[in-house]
Amino acid sequence: MSLSRRILVLSVGSAAAVLVLFTIPLALLLRASAADSVRGSATDSAQAVADYLSSGPSRAATTAYVERVNSRDDSYPVAVVLTDGTVVGADLPGLATVPPETSRVPAESDTDGDGDDGLAPTSSASVVPTDGGQLVVVEVRGELGDDQVVVFAADSRVTTRAAEQLSLLGLVGLVLLALTAVASQVVTRRLVGTLSEAASVADALGEGQLAERVPVDGPPEVQRVALALNRLATRIDELLLAERELVADLSHRLRTPLAALRLDVESLARTVPVPEIEEHLDALERTLTAVIREARRAEREGVRPHADVAAVLHDAFDYWCPLAEDQGRAVSLSVLDGLPPVRSAPEDLRVALDALIGNAVAHTADGVALAVVVAAVPDGGVAVEVRDQGPGVRPDVVLRGRSDRGSSGLGLDIARRCAESSGGGLELDRVTCDGASWAVVRLVLGPA
Repeated sequence: MSLSRRILVLSVGSAAAVLVLFTIPLALLLRASAADSVRGSATDSAQAVADYLSSGPSRAATTAYVERVNSRDDSYPVAVVLTDGTVVGADLPGLATVPPETSRVPAESDTDGDGDDGLAPTSSASVVPTDGGQLVVVEVRGELGDDQVVVFAADSRVTTRAAEQLSLLGLVGLVLLALTAVASQVVTRRLVGTLSEAASVADALGEGQLAERVPVDGPPEVQRVALALNRLATRIDELLLAERELVADLSHRLRTPLAALRLDVESLARTVPVPEIEEHLDALERTLTAVIREARRAEREGVRPHADVAAVLHDAFDYWCPLAEDQGRAVSLSVLDGLPPVRSAPEDLRVALDALIGNAVAHTADGVALAVVVAAVPDGGVAVEVRDQGPGVRPDVVLRGRSDRGSSGLGLDIARRCAESSGGGLELDRVTCDGASWAVVRLVLGPA
């Protein structure tokens, strides 16, 4: 998971956790508030009907009024229990369980204290629990007894009102989560953007573009990374400059006495075996040139060299084929198309291939078959197998400086160092192919 995605998940997850922790008690409070609101509305409806009954209407008028109230869509179901037990209005659940409690009606007839005795007194509202809700009861004292106004407050109304409030709260929570996600993306883009630039500059430095630098921006921690990478790039540039100066000085200091030595040799009398000395000087000069080219390779090829295995191998194979034919050897080359480049200098790879093929030619008898097989490996690299039908190479001969009888000298060590410097390795194996046993030296090269 990327860093930006991790920050986004952490931010939104933390905000969601906080919202959940607040939502649970808030939902309980909202339900209690909705229950109080529904009960209050039912109480208002019951008191309004009771006020109407306190004016002494006829039974027909009472029936018509209650039916009108119940016909409204937003009204609470109302029933009136008259003194004689007759029920007018809606059929409410649990109505038969409501006890007559006339003592709740105040004794004085003036209920509002304004001196007007034309209205019958009413009681305060009482609540009776029943199945599916609550019954709000208000009594009205009449001449023949008390009438009861009963209003049903259903639990479904409480649930609906609480759900509406929770929906609004959920919408606010979603908006907060969206704002949190946007804020985290803004912060993450600034942070990850600077880190991405640092990674791009690091890749460029790895490809040898030593002039690249990271812009110092962002949080202090990211700025420290940028400064450290810039200092590293500057240090690499300084070291390469010092190396170039050292190689140039070495070339000048060694070639000058070498040229003087050549002049001295040319001035010697012809009685001295000059050709042999000149041959040794030529070998010394070639070695010195190779050392200087090796030291300057980083300047020529960059920090991370690469080579085309197929091209280098075809050149090496063409070079060794005439000798193999003179020795009566059957030779074959198998190279797959589309091989990826490997992390090795072409000169190093050619030397390693020459060493492997040369060892196979030198340490097997004339007429022994040779084969070179090249294939890609799963990690993106390339494996080059040099096969022969000889006795093979002992594992203990892959040692630098070994040149005793039966050893391959420095050849395998050169090939091993070439493979390891590219991120691969050298392997010794034996395989059976087409009924023949082949000794295999496998050169595994890492991807460029």
